[in-house]
Amino acid sequence: MAKDYFQDIVPPEGGSRPRPRDTERRSPIRKEEVRRPLEEIHEDEQALPERSIRNIPPPLRSRPPRMRDVHDERTSADQPVPLRPQSSRLWIWIAAGVSIIVLFVLILFVFRSTTVTVIPRSNTVTFDQSAQFTAHPAASAAAGALSYTVEVSDLEDSEVVQSNGTEHAEIKATGSIVITNDYSVAPVKLIKNTRFQDSSGLIFRVPADVVVPGNSGGKQGSVSVIVVADKPGKQYNIGPTDFTVPGLKSNAAMYSGVRAHSNRAMTGGFVGDRPAVESGAMQAAQAAIRTRIAQKIHDQIAARTEAIVIPDLVRITFNSEPGTAEAGGGVRIHEKAHVEMPVFPKEAYAKAIASLVSADAEEASIEIVPGEGYASSAVKSTAVDLGKEPLTFKLSGQVLVVWQVDTEALAKALAGIHEAVFQNVVTTFSSIQEAHARIEPFWKSTFPSDSAKIKIIVEKPTPVATP
Repeated sequence: MAKDYFQDIVPPEGGSRPRPRDTERRSPIRKEEVRRPLEEIHEDEQALPERSIRNIPPPLRSRPPRMRDVHDERTSADQPVPLRPQSSRLWIWIAAGVSIIVLFVLILFVFRSTTVTVIPRSNTVTFDQSAQFTAHPAASAAAGALSYTVEVSDLEDSEVVQSNGTEHAEIKATGSIVITNDYSVAPVKLIKNTRFQDSSGLIFRVPADVVVPGNSGGKQGSVSVIVVADKPGKQYNIGPTDFTVPGLKSNAAMYSGVRAHSNRAMTGGFVGDRPAVESGAMQAAQAAIRTRIAQKIHDQIAARTEAIVIPDLVRITFNSEPGTAEAGGGVRIHEKAHVEMPVFPKEAYAKAIASLVSADAEEASIEIVPGEGYASSAVKSTAVDLGKEPLTFKLSGQVLVVWQVDTEALAKALAGIHEAVFQNVVTTFSSIQEAHARIEPFWKSTFPSDSAKIKIIVEKPTPVATP
């Protein structure tokens, strides 16, 4: 049986000896010991304790190198020294960035437009009950006078209500006519139910007394009234036409001098059976329809920017049309509105108002900005023949009268001048109340010679409240 220990193996003389293990501590071997006889060596080995796996001392664990040691080794003479960052490149980039910013700022100033900010001249006007204005039909208005034209339109709307059986109806057509007086300077009175006859013999009557103004200054007097057909039926739904007054035939001059004409068709004439509608439902539907039509007209007036329309002077004539049957037992109620809208030229209207506060308003371009409580109303209680007679109206509340600045003329006047004479040039424009200029680039003291490079900004004036 093999032994459980290792026996030292002595290499032969002249051979290479094995290197001592790092974990063993051996004393230096002297030459005399090497030359000892083999017998003595065996004797010494017998005197040593038995060597086995059980009594072999554990090897010493080697310590890993510390970071400091590694660092010391890397700083030896043969290790290259690292180069420091080149800070000069950083300064080059910084200088380039600053140069770009400076160049951008210079370009910004060089290419900025020279700007002139102006506040236009303005005045606040407060109207009292005595302020009245008269506008004449454009066809006959004198030069410089306030004139107006008439825009005519027809609107219609409908609404379905529940029917209540059928009914027999006989309805007379209605419409408006204009009665003119070329007969005398004195007014002519026509009594209730005065007849007006068209060329076919159809008769229409006035439901109340009418006073027709006399002619004045070579202009005929006129008045617009509602007339009703003499009999019911569709045959009276006629278009615009001329009328005579049969009751004046006994006076030839008066018969030829007092006449009438219609500007639109007569409507509503009907005889026959139709779906019945309760009176309350009918009236409610008609009121709702007329309210919608009136709102449409109001919206149209508010949308006008190129002209002036005074709502109180707008004439709306409503006409009820026969109802029509609808599926499901309903009846569609129809309403039509004939609209006559006096329209005033915006600039002429503004000058007429501005003339109350400034004598030079006629020579300027002026705009009116409605202010607190601004409203208008007709003066005459009786309707006039729109488009043929003058309109008289009054205003209440406040308006701001603003003079319009001719920006193109101002830019041309400033082109090439020195900033020292800027205010002198501005004072030659009566429409300017205040002005400020900023010349670019900032190191220049004269305005650009090209007027297109001068930007004019017109600020809105602030209304001045009056007590």
